[in-house]
Amino acid sequence: MNNIKLITDSSCDLPEYIIKKYNISVIPLNILFDEDSYLDGVDITKKEFYEKMRNEPNLPKTSSPSPNRFVKEFQCEQDNIIVISLSSGMSSTYNNALIGKNMYLEEDAEKRIEIIDSKNGSMGVGLLVLDAARMIENGKSIDYIVDKIKKDVKDISTYVVLETIENAAKAGRISSFKEKIVQVLNLKITVKVEDGLVNIFSKARGDKKSLNKLINFIEADGINISDKILAICHSNALDKALKFKEMVNNKYNFKEIIVSEIGATIGSYASEGALLISF
Repeated sequence: MNNIKLITDSSCDLPEYIIKKYNISVIPLNILFDEDSYLDGVDITKKEFYEKMRNEPNLPKTSSPSPNRFVKEFQCEQDNIIVISLSSGMSSTYNNALIGKNMYLEEDAEKRIEIIDSKNGSMGVGLLVLDAARMIENGKSIDYIVDKIKKDVKDISTYVVLETIENAAKAGRISSFKEKIVQVLNLKITVKVEDGLVNIFSKARGDKKSLNKLINFIEADGINISDKILAICHSNALDKALKFKEMVNNKYNFKEIIVSEIGATIGSYASEGALLISF
């Protein structure tokens, strides 16, 4: 048995079957609806989250796990630990993991704990975690795994087609002025994760045009597509995800395609109806 524990956070949006198969520890972020707080994926399911977001007067917010939450996960039998976190440009989760590491090593300096900033979100994190999990299963050393994941961070492309940018604007991810322009012109916005931050990348009228553009972005960014995994994630929009998967299969030959649902952490900003791809 490989003596490495793999930890990520609930932004990763990995399907449950993958989390269970590779025994990945997922630390939940906090989902806040006014005065009510929920642990993502623990106290609130994806279905419950999207229903609540539709019915609540105010949009949800998120907060990072505390350093103590990481310390608790570090109290394990494994001597080597790898943490792959949500982008430090989007959340303080990475910094809290570092604080937790320092707190823990003051008591137990024998362990090796590696904290990796994914500089990504959703399955942009998830694909890195999946790669690390498979390397652990194949008996790779922690040095090999950490070096490879750090190199791969810069190669992950993530795009999100937003049904609405209201959540992202109110969270400060997109300016309120741009939100008004988008509403007036009835545009679908595609954002891209670049250098750990979310930036508006493209605009199109309607789902059909926005999805066609998304297909072309794969070609523009895709190098050695046949060796890559494509993750397609949706915010309670499975039909849209499956339609896009069919479009992809008609044009590209990815090694593997994973369809997953965007959870509450990323869904708080992407909102319902969003489609996200990472590869």
